Amino acid sequence: MAISERERIIAISLIIATVLAGIFYSFYLGDNLKWLDEQDYFTLGQNLLSTHIYSSDGATATAGRPPGYPFLLSLFLALGARVAILRCINFLALGACMWLTYGILKKLFGGLSGAIGVVLIICYPVLFYTSGTVLPVIIASCLFLLTLYLLSNDVISGRNGLFAGLIAGYLILMIPSFIFQLGVISAWLFFNKPRYIRVTAIFLCSALLVVGLWTVRNYKVFNSFVFVSSNSGLNLLLGNSENTRPNLGPNVDISKYDSLAKQWNEIDRDAFYRSRAVEFIRQNKSYSLKLYFLKVLNYFNYTNEIGTKKEAGTSKDIIMLITFGPLLGIFLIRLAWMKMEKITRFELLLILLYITNAFFSAIFFTRIRFRLPFDFLLIMIAAHFINSRLVTRSPQSETDFLKKESAASKPLGHVDEFKNNFIDAGSGRNKVW
Repeated sequence: MAISERERIIAISLIIATVLAGIFYSFYLGDNLKWLDEQDYFTLGQNLLSTHIYSSDGATATAGRPPGYPFLLSLFLALGARVAILRCINFLALGACMWLTYGILKKLFGGLSGAIGVVLIICYPVLFYTSGTVLPVIIASCLFLLTLYLLSNDVISGRNGLFAGLIAGYLILMIPSFIFQLGVISAWLFFNKPRYIRVTAIFLCSALLVVGLWTVRNYKVFNSFVFVSSNSGLNLLLGNSENTRPNLGPNVDISKYDSLAKQWNEIDRDAFYRSRAVEFIRQNKSYSLKLYFLKVLNYFNYTNEIGTKKEAGTSKDIIMLITFGPLLGIFLIRLAWMKMEKITRFELLLILLYITNAFFSAIFFTRIRFRLPFDFLLIMIAAHFINSRLVTRSPQSETDFLKKESAASKPLGHVDEFKNNFIDAGSGRNKVW
C-alpha cells in the first residue's frame, strides 16, 4: 500500500474514532446545560422555533447575542434534537475540522503533514472538551477552516471566492469578531497576486451581503445601527474598566454600571457601556495601554479565571499547559526559523491570522474559548514544521532536503512546480513530503 494512502486511512480512522468517542461522551453528559452562555443560546433557539421571534423571553425582539448559532440550533430543534444530540452535532463538526485540517495540509505540504495535524488535534483535548458544550466555538471553527480550504488552492476561482465569502459572512453572524479576520484574508488575497483583485471583491462583497441582511433587520427592529449583536459595548467595558484585570474576562465587576443602565433598553444600555469604556480609556491612557498589552500576552495563556467555579481545576490547567505549551513553542521556533526556511504565502496567512487576532481581541478581553478556532492554525503550522524538520529530514540526503526546502518556499501559484520537485526520476512516482 502506498505511504500516502496509509496516511489517509490513518487520518480517517482517527477522525472516526474521535467522533464516535464524542457521541458516547455526549450521551454521557446528558441534556443538562452547565454554562450560562449555553442556556442563553439554547433559549434563543427554542424561542426562534416556537415564536418565530429572535427573543430571549419569547416576546421581545433582541440582538443581545449573535444570531448565527441560535438559527442553527432552531433548525436541529425543529427536527426533534435534544441537548445530547446538539452535542453530537458539535462532535461531527470537530470531525469536519480534523478532515479540513488534513485536507489543507495535504494540499499544500503533503499527506504526512495532514496526518500529523490530525494527531495534534487529538493531542489537544480542550477541543474535544469544548465540542461537548452547546456553544458555537467548534462549528465556527469548522466554517473558518472551510473558508481557508476554499482559498488554499493554487488557483483561486471566483466560485471559490463566492462560497468562501458566504461562509465567512455566516461565520461573522456566529462570532462578530471575525469581521477583523475578513479584513486580514481580503488583504492577503488582494496582495497575493494582481489577478486576485476580482476574487477579493467577490469574497468581500458576498460576506458583507450576508452580514448586511441581519444589520438591516436590526435597524428595522431597533431603529438604530447594530452590527450583528448589541453586546460590543458590554464587552468593551468588561475589558476596559477600573476593575478589569488581564485574565478576568467576563468576570469583571461592573455592577455600578449595571445599576445605572438597567432602566434602558438593550441598545441604549450597550451605548452607555461603550461610552463609559471609552471614557475610562481616555482618562487612564497609560494604565489602559499597559492593560492592553497584558491582555495581548494573556491571549497566549493556558488558563483563565472561570466564572463557574466547579469547572475550574488544577488538573485542567496542567493539561492545557502540557498540550498548548508545545504548540506555542513550535510556533515561536517556526517564526525564528523564517530566515532559514522561507514561509509560503498561505503559511504567511495562517501566521498573520493567528498573531493579529491577539491584538484585535485585546481591545475587548482575551479568553481561551475565543482563541480556539485560531488554535487550529497553530496546529497546522506546527504539523508542517514537525514534518519538514523532524520527520522528513532524517532519512533524506542533504541534496534532497535542500530541494524540498526550495519547493516549500515557493508561493501558492507554483504548486505544479512544487509537485514536480518530488518526482523520483528512477521510479516515476511522487515522493511523500
